[in-house]
Amino acid sequence: MDWTRISLLLCVFGFLKEFRPSEPFVTEYLTGPWKNFTEQQAYQEIYPVGTYSYLTTLVAVFLLTDFVRYKPVIILCGLAGSCTFIIMISAQTIWGMEIVQFFYGLFQATEVAYYTYIYAKVSKIHYQEVTSHVRMAILLGRFTASVASQLIVSFNMLDYGQLIYLTITGIVTATLWTCFLPSVAQSIYFHPPQDSLPSVSSTHRHRISASELELEDKQISNPHQVLENKNLKEVPYETLRAKFRNAYHLLWRHFLLAYSDFHVLKWSIWWAFATCGYVQVITYVQLLWQNSIVEGGALAAFGIGKLKLNWPMVGETILSFFALMQGSLLVIAAQTYSLWLSYIAYILFGVMYQGMITVASSEVAKKLSEDSYGLIFGLNTFLATLLQSALTFVVTGGQVLNLTIRLQYLVYGGYFLILGGAFMLMAIITIVENQRIGQRFQLWQVCEDIRRSS
Repeated sequence: MDWTRISLLLCVFGFLKEFRPSEPFVTEYLTGPWKNFTEQQAYQEIYPVGTYSYLTTLVAVFLLTDFVRYKPVIILCGLAGSCTFIIMISAQTIWGMEIVQFFYGLFQATEVAYYTYIYAKVSKIHYQEVTSHVRMAILLGRFTASVASQLIVSFNMLDYGQLIYLTITGIVTATLWTCFLPSVAQSIYFHPPQDSLPSVSSTHRHRISASELELEDKQISNPHQVLENKNLKEVPYETLRAKFRNAYHLLWRHFLLAYSDFHVLKWSIWWAFATCGYVQVITYVQLLWQNSIVEGGALAAFGIGKLKLNWPMVGETILSFFALMQGSLLVIAAQTYSLWLSYIAYILFGVMYQGMITVASSEVAKKLSEDSYGLIFGLNTFLATLLQSALTFVVTGGQVLNLTIRLQYLVYGGYFLILGGAFMLMAIITIVENQRIGQRFQLWQVCEDIRRSS
C-alpha cells in the first residue's frame, strides 16, 4: 500500500480517538449531579490513579507493541478508550472511578503504538513527513473537540453527561477504523527483517567502550547471534528465547548509541521535565477556556519548529528563556483573579511548550538511528511520566502536601523556574566552552601563520 494512504488511514484514527468533547468538563461532570464527588476526591483520589496506571503500563505496552507487531495494540488503544468512558457513565463510587482511571492510563500508554506503527510501514525517507502528519492529526482532533464542546455547552445543546456519548462515538468509530489499517509483517526488535543491520555512526562510535564496540561489530555481522560464555553461538531465530535475546541486545545498543550523545541527552532531559510539568498543569486545570484555547495555540506553535537556528549553539539559552517564561506565567495565573489575564497566561504557556517540544523532537531525531525513534521517544515519555507520578504523589495526591489549587500552581511555577535556571547554567557553560574553543582556534591560526612565515 502506498505510504500516503497508510499515513491517511492512521491519521484518521488519531483524529477520531482525540475527538473527546467531554474531557474539558470531566471535573464538572464528576462534581456535578451526575456523580456528586467533591473536588478533593477528584483531584486526590481519582485523577492520580490515571497517572500511576500510565506509568506502570507504558514500558510493558512498548515491548508488547513490538512483539505483536503494532496493529493489535492500536486496537487495544481504541478498546481501552471505549472502556474508559463507557464505565464512566455507570460508575458511581470512588472505586469505580479508579477503574476508569486505570483504563484511561492504559489508553494513554497504548498511544505508543500509534506513534511507532508508521515507522514499521513506510520507508525511512518519508519518516519526517509522516511524523508531522500523525502529530497534526492528534492536535487537530483535540482542537476540533475543544471548539465543538465549547459551542455545544455555550448554546445549551447538551449537558456534560451527554457530551460523554459524543466522546464514546468518536472512540468507538476510531476502534472500528483500525480494521482498515494494514498489518505489519515485521517490527524493529522482535520481528526484524533478515537483512536488518543496526547502524553505528562515526559520531557515536567513539562514545562507546572498545569492548562494547567489539561485541557490537560481531553482532552486526550476524544479527541473530548472541553472547554465551564469551562465545558467539548461533541461536535459531524462530525460537522465542532467541527473539527476546536479540531484542534485548538491539534495545541496549540503541539505548547506548542515543544517550551517549550529549545533544540527545540534553534535549531529552528538557523533554522529560517540561512534559511532566505541562501534563500536570493541563490535567489539574479542567477548565473549558484553558483546554480549548491552549490546543488551538498548539496548532499555531508548529511554526516555531521551522525556525532555522543553530540549535546546538543556542538551544540551552532558548530552552531556559521559555522555561523561565512558563514559570512566570504559572505564578501569575496562580495569583491573579482576572479571567482574561489567566487566559493569556495559559495560552502562552501552551504555545511555548508545543513549540519547543516540536523542536526537541526534531533535534533528538536528527541524532538517532531511524530504528530507535520509538524506543527513545518512549523512554523520554516514560521518564516524564515517572516524574509526573512523583509530582502527583507529593503535590496533588494529599499524602505529602495538602495544597489548594492556587498553591499547587505556585509549585508548578517554581518547578519551571528551576528548570529554566538549570538550563541557563548549561547555556553559560556552553558559551564559555565555545569561547575557549574559539580562542584555541585563533591561537592555532597564529602559530600556523608564524610557522609558514618562518
